[in-house]
Amino acid sequence: MIHHFLPMTPVYRGSVKDVLGPLPGKVTPLTGGPAVTAALFEYTDSYSVFDWGKMPDALGHKGQALAVLAAHWFEKLGSAETWKEFSRSNEALSLRKGSRFGALFNEIGEQLQAQGLKTHYLGVLPEAADVSKKIQAQPLSSVTAPVRHMIVQQVAVVRPSLTTVLGRSLPDYHPTRNSPAPRLIPLEVVFRFSCPEGSSLLERVKRDPDYLASIGFSEWAGQNWEFPVIELFTKLESTDRPVALSEALAISGLSAPQLQDMLLKTAWVAGFLKWLCAKEGLELADGKVEWALTENGECMLVDAIGPDELRLVYRGHSGEVQLSKEFLRSFYRASKWYSDVKSAKTRGKTDWKKHVSTPPPALPPLYLEIATQLYWVLANALTGRSWFAEAWSLEQLAESIRKFEVKTP
Repeated sequence: MIHHFLPMTPVYRGSVKDVLGPLPGKVTPLTGGPAVTAALFEYTDSYSVFDWGKMPDALGHKGQALAVLAAHWFEKLGSAETWKEFSRSNEALSLRKGSRFGALFNEIGEQLQAQGLKTHYLGVLPEAADVSKKIQAQPLSSVTAPVRHMIVQQVAVVRPSLTTVLGRSLPDYHPTRNSPAPRLIPLEVVFRFSCPEGSSLLERVKRDPDYLASIGFSEWAGQNWEFPVIELFTKLESTDRPVALSEALAISGLSAPQLQDMLLKTAWVAGFLKWLCAKEGLELADGKVEWALTENGECMLVDAIGPDELRLVYRGHSGEVQLSKEFLRSFYRASKWYSDVKSAKTRGKTDWKKHVSTPPPALPPLYLEIATQLYWVLANALTGRSWFAEAWSLEQLAESIRKFEVKTP
């Protein structure tokens, strides 16, 4: 990592990546346009599950795998030519066929083919770059070795303040809604094409059979959808919780047309990523994305895209295997630590972590190796480049996960 000589301060220290900024001087996007204030995503080798934060192990070169895959996908999403290619695919046809939103949804698709998707991605920073001089973003194609740093447009992230109303502790989103643009929209947008084992949607439908209808999706459809089921969750609270459209409007400060635009663009992004994964023999089951609001009121895709945000399925010789963090979650679900986490969250406290006395267990060596390979293999496969020479094949990874997977009791 290059913490020690970067002439900037941490904006945010996360469990998986750090945000450093602002970069000296403004940075011109690869796609052209005016230079913008930029920050640096520094991907670490840490990982997180169940909202806990940094876990005790590190996965070698995971940060580099995430950085190259995120950069690859952001460059694809920003390319109008790639959207035109996608528009002719079976995945795009299926998406339009499953849509109930008619001309409005199709118009957004036409805009994406003409302009590409607006994102915060500006380029990558090679490890040997001299950051004391003016920074120039580089396309991923210009680097020959894995990078750990991605240059992005800086976005304001203002967390809700904790307040008390009639004795009840509540998040106050007034400062979040009124922060200067570009600002993070405080919502995590989850899309689902299917419900494999471990999907939290299964639990919500089990508790409330009418849940899908309540969020605008009235058919279970055998747990598969052509047009993705879209759910909204809080992003800036201590625990992500599902929110209805009405609350999403209230806490985000978006207008109804802006919220609708964000949701329909999420569906297009989901279909686009599903297509890219299918080209490499992988099925995209679900994922999550985040958005920001620009100065001119446009929704801009932000944060990261990779195995930590997506649930991928590989169908090989021995059947179906999930290639995602579900492999890690399945291990921890059998631990005393997970039981304590689950119990603490049900208390509804914003400081629930203080009520977990058991530390998370370290991964056994075989799990550590497979978890490390997960990121290497997917980075190689989904970018079409051999960034990691010691990475296994997709089939070998799938068989290893199948062999050592811990089944949830």
